[in-house]
Amino acid sequence: MKKRLLILLLCLALLLALLLPAQAKTIASAGAQNVFFYALNAEGKSVLLKVIPLSELQALAHGQADGTNYCISTTDNYPTTQYCEGRGFTVMELLDHVKSVTIVPGADGLSFTGGDTLRLMATDSYGNYTRSWTAEQLYSVKRYYFEGLYDSAHGWKTGWEVAGEDSSKFGVTLEDYYKNYKDSDPYYEDKRAVFSSGVETTVILATESYSGRTTSETLTASTEPGIAGYIRANGGTVAGCLSSVISADYALRLTLPMTEADLMAAHRTAYDNFKWIYNLHLDMENAPAIPSQGTVAEPVPTFTLEGDALTVAFACATPGASIYVGDDGAPQTLYTGPITLDVGGRDLSSDPVTLYATAVKEGWDDAGILTFKYPGMAPAFQTVYSGMTGEDLSFTAASAVTAEDWAAWTKALLFVTMKAPDTGGYATLAADRYRINDETKTVTFDGSLFTETGSYSFIFHASRYADKSLSVTVKRSAPALTAEEAYVFGEPVTLRYDGEDYGSGLSVYVTDAEGNRSLISASYLERGTAGEVTIREEYFRLASSAMSRTGAYTLELVNSRFVPSTQTVTLVLGFADVPAGSWYFPYVTELASLGVVNGMSESTFEPGGELTFGQAMRLLLVTAGYGEQERSGSHWASGYMDKAAAEGLIPAGLDPDAPITRLQFCRAAAKALSAETTLTASPFTDTEDPAVLALYEMGIINGMTPTAFEPEGSLTRAQISAIIWRIMRLEG
Repeated sequence: MKKRLLILLLCLALLLALLLPAQAKTIASAGAQNVFFYALNAEGKSVLLKVIPLSELQALAHGQADGTNYCISTTDNYPTTQYCEGRGFTVMELLDHVKSVTIVPGADGLSFTGGDTLRLMATDSYGNYTRSWTAEQLYSVKRYYFEGLYDSAHGWKTGWEVAGEDSSKFGVTLEDYYKNYKDSDPYYEDKRAVFSSGVETTVILATESYSGRTTSETLTASTEPGIAGYIRANGGTVAGCLSSVISADYALRLTLPMTEADLMAAHRTAYDNFKWIYNLHLDMENAPAIPSQGTVAEPVPTFTLEGDALTVAFACATPGASIYVGDDGAPQTLYTGPITLDVGGRDLSSDPVTLYATAVKEGWDDAGILTFKYPGMAPAFQTVYSGMTGEDLSFTAASAVTAEDWAAWTKALLFVTMKAPDTGGYATLAADRYRINDETKTVTFDGSLFTETGSYSFIFHASRYADKSLSVTVKRSAPALTAEEAYVFGEPVTLRYDGEDYGSGLSVYVTDAEGNRSLISASYLERGTAGEVTIREEYFRLASSAMSRTGAYTLELVNSRFVPSTQTVTLVLGFADVPAGSWYFPYVTELASLGVVNGMSESTFEPGGELTFGQAMRLLLVTAGYGEQERSGSHWASGYMDKAAAEGLIPAGLDPDAPITRLQFCRAAAKALSAETTLTASPFTDTEDPAVLALYEMGIINGMTPTAFEPEGSLTRAQISAIIWRIMRLEG
């Protein structure tokens, strides 16, 4: 008996809470009074088919086949879940109704299938179609009500989110889920159990709907109350619990039941249930032949202020047109006569009265939702994002502003105030600090105003016009950067520039030869010396350093307070014994950056060191297209030596650590490259070997002097770098 009484009291408490007067609605919770239905015709015009009172649509609404309300389960920011219950109709049923009541010729050709798109406008979207769905998205996939989402004992299982607690996967298909997530999903069996009890249902436009958060008792930050206690009072179930408290507050509402993929991938679906719809626009793949009878003239307001009473009258030049008005972004009220507003105590210059209006006529296209303000609206301006210190700054009227409207506003202009960076408020500008050009429709501010970088704001004050605010970010010219021709890898890298404050707010990115870009942490940058930024040597010793070896890198210096905001510098990290002015510097540097050659230590290359057979064969085989070779013996180069011998480049059994002569390398390289000479005379006095002549003719090798090749001389690491660089260019 006590348990039954407790359940009864809980139900009564929640019912009373739901029936008590609600707090004042925000703009976002404004319901629709009338619903506008448009269709895009073959000429690309949006033709109004019908303005339907919500009460008429409520009469069209119905429940499921068994008479019960539609139930919709959704998930929001986990672990919150939502339950929605409502009555309504499908989009196709709405179309049938529109076709039965409209007088517009050609409307009988309307349909909603396949890729046909329905665009929706909410009462708080200020004239914008912010959401859209195709018929295929709404009705070509099976959707379900999952009562099992609401476990009265445990609530929603947050671990079901395949991407972790804070970021569920959006748009994951079933195929993707089973391929990439199923095997690591510990809740797979739980989800299948929920799915097995799911009830297939459909998408409706609800004229009556009620929803609540099933895992909360109360939610003061939401228009939807927590209903966890209500569920417990009804035996832990949701279905049927709310039938006595259905409310029309959320109409018109698109309800999207969850798909199997939504359930398995833990897609948050509450966002898809779109509320406060009052304007629908049908865009069919094959546009119907619905001719527009004309374009309705824009509504024109007349404002009259007497004391604290502002009277607004609207007129439209199109005979038979209807005007709808509103003050919250959604013109919902049919205009039947002048509207009087109390503006007592209101500063109209900074807080003007704003009204929204639309003039419509069935079978006609129109200008859509228009915004009107009192006092009048100042001209719109083209967006100016930034200016420069010390330079004049011009604001130009938008292209739609007429010369007449511009002249009327500038004639009424009283004064301009400006707020500079780091100042506490606005100061009135002297008239000689800005210039107005009616011919070009521009306002130009004198460059002497802009002494510092940062945000500048202006307010134009004009009689009979609302104040007009403009803002711009003023920047400074970025200083020129100076870098050394080369730096020694592992030592600090310092860049210099003219100007003391460029380092403040500076970020540095590095891109390596493979195109990988990363940010150098500020902790590895030294900016204490004016006119310098230094990458500390500790950065190069990091395992995660993007500059982990010698070579060429691109540095990006980014500072949003300067123009240009990004400057690039090519940075060469070389070896201490490879001077920037040496003939072999470019060859060694580029090959090192590509990982083709390595130093003998972190900072030395030993350019004069003799090249061994093992080193030479590795470079030649890799460069000539044979690829890397696996070790075949105890020596690191054994695989390269065996491959070279097998290809006939060198004799078998050579010592990989023995120095290779210039002639021996030429013979191996000519064989590897299938090089043959056409020369009949040698340019060298000390050799006529065909391999030498072939490589010379190809531009791969040179003599030690113009007439001497020194075939028995050793091949140095500097020389092989130049040769390999040329072979790579040849192969490329």
